[in-house]
Amino acid sequence: MRTVRWMTSGLALVALLPAVGAAQSSRPFQDSWFWGAKAGLMTFSTTTVSNHVAPTFGIDMLVTRNKGGLYISGEQDFFNTTSAVQDNTGNNYRVAIHDMRRYTAAAMAFPVNWGGLRPYAGIGFSMNLIQHIGLIDQPVDPLLVPQVTSQMDNQKDRISFVAIGGLQAAIKNFSLFGQVTYMPSAANFLLNGRATYMLEGGIRYNFGTSVDRPD
Repeated sequence: MRTVRWMTSGLALVALLPAVGAAQSSRPFQDSWFWGAKAGLMTFSTTTVSNHVAPTFGIDMLVTRNKGGLYISGEQDFFNTTSAVQDNTGNNYRVAIHDMRRYTAAAMAFPVNWGGLRPYAGIGFSMNLIQHIGLIDQPVDPLLVPQVTSQMDNQKDRISFVAIGGLQAAIKNFSLFGQVTYMPSAANFLLNGRATYMLEGGIRYNFGTSVDRPD
């Protein structure tokens, strides 16, 4: 229920964006180059921990056309918790996991514009790299150590599908935004208890045109 509460609170903040969306941007949205900074929360589960919530910070880039665009971002997630791996006999061994770095690329759609307020959605892929791992439970049989260590190393990173939905409101050359990212559970990954969700908000700056325009 804690996950539902923080996601509901975050979506309520996103719903406030229409109040500032009436202010038109002084630079056009079409064929523009946006850079932004963001912060938020990520919630995930592992085989040993349920509904863990972690802070996340990042930067993103958005290159727009008319009603579409390319989204690229990098995030740092901060957590210190545990997961588990198995040997070939089915025995579980706890693994300490600490922090994760994510890199995401997605195709975005901006279907409508309501006075500077633009809902958007996108699909793409995320590369997830857990930065620090360590085996907590040691196998009784020393011959199993290389096998368990290999399992742990193989499950510390994963490329996963992501779906993004959000809202962006233009204020002069800046845009406030809030978005939710869904990442399904991936087999053979240390964050495999259920799907992972990210709720983020931030600000993007329109640096101008992303294409060469004729004089």
